[in-house]
Amino acid sequence: MKARVRNVLSGNAVTLLFVILCIGSILCSGQPLGYIVKETVARISRNAVLILSLILPVLCGMGLNFSIVVGAMAGEIALVMITHWNIGGAPGMLLAAVIAIVLGGLFGLAVGKLMNRAVGQEMITGIILGYFSIGLFDLTFLILLGRVIPFQDAELMLSNGVGLKNTIAFHDDVKNYLDHIWRITLDWSLVYAALAAVAVFAVLALRKKKRCGGTLLEAVEGCRKSAAAAVVLTVSAALVWLIPPLHSACAATQIPMVVGMIIALLCLLTAFISRTKIGQDIRTTGQNMDVAIVSGINVGRCRLFSITFSTIIAALGQVIYLQNMGNMNTFSSHEQVGQYAIAALLVGGASIKKASIGHVFLGAALFHILFFTSPLAGNQLFGDAQIGEYFRVFVGYAVITISLVLYGLKQAAEKRSKEEN
Repeated sequence: MKARVRNVLSGNAVTLLFVILCIGSILCSGQPLGYIVKETVARISRNAVLILSLILPVLCGMGLNFSIVVGAMAGEIALVMITHWNIGGAPGMLLAAVIAIVLGGLFGLAVGKLMNRAVGQEMITGIILGYFSIGLFDLTFLILLGRVIPFQDAELMLSNGVGLKNTIAFHDDVKNYLDHIWRITLDWSLVYAALAAVAVFAVLALRKKKRCGGTLLEAVEGCRKSAAAAVVLTVSAALVWLIPPLHSACAATQIPMVVGMIIALLCLLTAFISRTKIGQDIRTTGQNMDVAIVSGINVGRCRLFSITFSTIIAALGQVIYLQNMGNMNTFSSHEQVGQYAIAALLVGGASIKKASIGHVFLGAALFHILFFTSPLAGNQLFGDAQIGEYFRVFVGYAVITISLVLYGLKQAAEKRSKEEN
């Protein structure tokens, strides 16, 4: 029993540390519960898709995909194009999504082919590729645009007619467009989400019973992840309605339902892919590439698919993120995308070899709670919000470092255990 508890604590050390830090930061910030809930929900809806884009490369054994910055650039290019063409509203957002998907797919194929030539070195390759892509982006849109590449737009370009402005403000019918289409309060959205999760679980359990036979209990046992999601959402909805202060905070917080549905669809798509033939091949490749090759699996195709899918999702995620912000820092909006998304995923309990949709949402909540409360806590404790700013930048790098160190120690311990046996 003690060994099991020790394994659970060591395996979730980063998550537990962040839970403690978040509780302390919330208490020190002096902010009301309503503010904490509202900001947390806003940041999860803004960042969840970017974090979700990391899952498949992890399952495929490629580690943490720092190259999602390339996908973020595809999303930014799409938004610049619809702003230049003055297309807003639903047509503009749909066109931006299509452009982001096409560019993300092309960029992803290029990145995937490079990763297939850097087997075993994917993370460092992704980091270097990210820096190279940032330089190439700056060269293209600061030096070549307007000088070599024909482009004229007084609102988007610098006064000398060469290069984009450092900050681009989107048109009014693009700013927060997805967020304002349909909004409901958090308390009711949890009820609807719980009902949907229960319905999905029931359908999956009955389908499994019909296909595989056996008892209903065995079918339920085979759908443990769906059951866990349904239980978590149901309990969350019940707690919100039973605890008056929490209910008041949730009733005052609105959820952008269109963004929520996009996130839900991408989660379902990711889960669906993991259950298909290529998804099983991806998992086998991630567990042991040599075994996958011997089994006749096209390892290169699995790795290429994982990175391309990741890049496309990252492109869509950046479109969602920036339309929520309402403007774009042309040459810096993409710089920290990989670092913050990866840090959030690791905070949720993921590792280089393990990642799930649950890790995405838990990590997004914990990481961003600390991210927006630490400057407030620093101001309350020391009279200087900048201390909190330094702390949260430090945390972004520290959590990646700690997770990699813990993973390395775990691998070393497993290797010693095998040698002793």
